[in-house]
Amino acid sequence: MKLMILSWVAGGLGFGLLIAGVALVHVPAACMVAGVGLLGWSWLVDRAAAALQANAKGG
Repeated sequence: MKLMILSWVAGGLGFGLLIAGVALVHVPAACMVAGVGLLGWSWLVDRAAAALQANAKGG
């Protein structure tokens, strides 16, 4: 359980640092990187939820 929490914290911190670094170069680019990152994250979460639902149904 601790490893799962640590991975969430590390992922969030890494994403935040990535956006901060891009913002130091060009703020609009940071907004685009953040948007693409969040879209990718929502896609991954949707796939994981669908897989869990399929496993629960036995299919």
